[in-house]
Amino acid sequence: MENIKKITWQEAVQHLIKFNIEHGITAKGEKPATCTMVAVIAPESFTKEYSLESRSYIFSNHNKYFIPENGGMSIFASSLAGDDPCIRLEQYVPHSWKVDYCYIKETWEE
Repeated sequence: MENIKKITWQEAVQHLIKFNIEHGITAKGEKPATCTMVAVIAPESFTKEYSLESRSYIFSNHNKYFIPENGGMSIFASSLAGDDPCIRLEQYVPHSWKVDYCYIKETWEE
């Protein structure tokens, strides 16, 4: 894995909300800028062993959870391994899954 800057779940959430505010991303607007984040779930969150890629979930700032004016709270994510293609991350974090760390995967503007 490349050299990444690890941040907490709370820092990741704050970063994506701030990103959306700074780029004018709203519930009804176009999506001109994107930031993808990865949350790595701690191994002890599971009853069996999973690879790092299977415990790493990618999601973007365009989820309702990160748009301040939006009434929704969903975060759709997929594992980097591809074995868990579409989950509602907010239903697991922080309730039953502990986030080990997060990192910014990619940021771009159209």
